[in-house]
Amino acid sequence: MIKNSRHSVFAVSLNWNGFSLTVPCVDSLKKSTIPFDKIILLDQASTDGSGEKLRQLYVNDPQVDVICNEKNYGFAAGTNIGIRKALEMGAEFVFIVNNDTIVDKDCVQHLYKALSSSSLAGVAGPAIMYHSKPEKIWQAGGYFNKLKMGTSVPAKGKVYSEISHSISSVGFLTGCALLIPSQIFNSIGFFDEAYFLYSDDVDFCLRIKNAGFNLHFVPEAKVWHKIEDIALDRSTPLVLYHLARSSVIMLRKNFSGVERLYGIILRFTIYSIFRIWQILKAGRGFDSFAAWFKGLLHGLTFNIKN
Repeated sequence: MIKNSRHSVFAVSLNWNGFSLTVPCVDSLKKSTIPFDKIILLDQASTDGSGEKLRQLYVNDPQVDVICNEKNYGFAAGTNIGIRKALEMGAEFVFIVNNDTIVDKDCVQHLYKALSSSSLAGVAGPAIMYHSKPEKIWQAGGYFNKLKMGTSVPAKGKVYSEISHSISSVGFLTGCALLIPSQIFNSIGFFDEAYFLYSDDVDFCLRIKNAGFNLHFVPEAKVWHKIEDIALDRSTPLVLYHLARSSVIMLRKNFSGVERLYGIILRFTIYSIFRIWQILKAGRGFDSFAAWFKGLLHGLTFNIKN
């Protein structure tokens, strides 16, 4: 176990109507072999009372701080509130993690070791498996694929034992679980709040790489994500709208010329066909179709600030 006397490590996680998901996640974080100085939970104006329930549950727990936001700010802005709070309290490393996960007790220890042994500063991410299929890979580090103008994760769908267990340098790590040194925020800033949901982590990783830092995929670090069939999970109007809007904003912000145009054309053609297939498979209605195309258009017209 790495002694935590020199570096303070904080966890930040968002909750929105997810009390039954958040509590097991916090339980797993509290078992970490590198103990967190604070676990900061941010309730995003939950409508089911889960924010107040979390506040009452952890009111006497000195390790857990519950902050109730006045509204649902989305992932980027909501997470930034927690990160800023952690940095104000002296965090030198911030572990951002989705509340619908279970984190292995040695996860942060492995991520911390990877960053401590690297000559170049960067961020580190774990292997993430499906909670319902504990050996099946959901995310395992990837790269930005310019052929598809999106991220590719070669190990996705593989069995954990089939992948290399060596630390590797990658081009993309999901924001589902990520250990970030404070110097990264000092160098490149926080998550871009132009994104409400999705693509914020793609944008963040592109900025990290462009600034000359590394992204470390650490397979010995493990997280289990409570995500199910993507055709069902990602076919609601809310999800489709933000998937479309955010992906177009990401392209407009990070690419120019032919690459940008090519990426946007892909979204309106090949990607749209794929989303239509998802919608039909999930048995959704016309509102899902409309949300996807509305998101694409809103992404095109969004005012990107430099």
